[in-house]
Amino acid sequence: MHEKERIHGGNVYEVAEQYGLNIEDILDFSASVSPLGVPEVVLEALKNSLGTVVHYPDPNCLAFRQAVAAELGISSENILAGNGAAELIYLIVQMVLPRCTVIPIPTFSEYEYAVSSVGGNLKYIQLQAEGLNFSISIDDFCKSLRGADLAFICNPNNPTATLFTRNELQKILEAGNANHCLIVVDEAYLDFVQGGSDYSLVNQILDYDNLLILKSLTKIYSLPGLRIGYAIGNKDLINKMNNLRDPWSVNSLAQAAGVAALSEKDYRTRLQELVWKERQYLYEEIKQLPGLRPYFPTANFMLVNTHAAGITAIYLHEILARTGLLIRDCTSFNGMGSYFFRIAVRKHSENMRLIQALDSALQQESGVG
Repeated sequence: MHEKERIHGGNVYEVAEQYGLNIEDILDFSASVSPLGVPEVVLEALKNSLGTVVHYPDPNCLAFRQAVAAELGISSENILAGNGAAELIYLIVQMVLPRCTVIPIPTFSEYEYAVSSVGGNLKYIQLQAEGLNFSISIDDFCKSLRGADLAFICNPNNPTATLFTRNELQKILEAGNANHCLIVVDEAYLDFVQGGSDYSLVNQILDYDNLLILKSLTKIYSLPGLRIGYAIGNKDLINKMNNLRDPWSVNSLAQAAGVAALSEKDYRTRLQELVWKERQYLYEEIKQLPGLRPYFPTANFMLVNTHAAGITAIYLHEILARTGLLIRDCTSFNGMGSYFFRIAVRKHSENMRLIQALDSALQQESGVG
């Protein structure tokens, strides 16, 4: 796993170079971030904070942690800010130094990379494609925790959109507790789930000594270039992670942007309404395209199977990329195979353009065949 090239969505620089495109002309469906752009209040906060770059950033990220605490109704001592969720994943692994880690696959690859970076063993639980989504046996997952000291769960899962209920997660936490196994629940996409708070474990962080929750501002506020996220857990776990962290890993501008973003409620409401409407549109439209099978979306992205069309995801990716449309070929996801791609939910006109491009590519392939 760790010897493979690291591939993620949103690499517009590479696509622009490869196909001779201007970055601003690329319509990026490969990165699951807000299509509404950065909120105005965040842009204003960034402008007003430019003068702070002459000073070291607050190593405690106090203002940001207090904003998160007010947002979630928890104590700031239960929050650790990080340079995106990715930094926090690596801090967790460095803290635990796991001998064996359980990971459902396919899922976000940085969990595997982080564990491999400390020489830990990986135990995979394959998600099974059934009906309109991918599923997993919770009993099997709980059994797999025997002999493990760490497990990662992305909820909803990237890229399959698998959604674990709170009761299912609690069952996993109890099994983890019995096996002295730390459970990390990544809620990066939970803001895009209708009724998402019903699936969150934030209010139960003090009920479990073996629970850490990851959150990110990247997706919902369109801030992938600033890198800010946070971990939530009991005070002991947060302190242990903090002792391993670079004291200035979250820069001043990212902290200011995070505080401003959390104050912007209207933006988040507008974004959620857009995503919930447009993902249904995408799902219904793609179902009509010959040979494509979309899986029911729960977040702001959708997984699509190309097998019946007789073309691989990487082939479709190349056809669309030449026209300035970027989708996420999922071949690099462990346990995924060659016939899956993921798309983000964007604005209606952009989604229409994608549907038209997919239809044209499929007709072209059919004509060639």
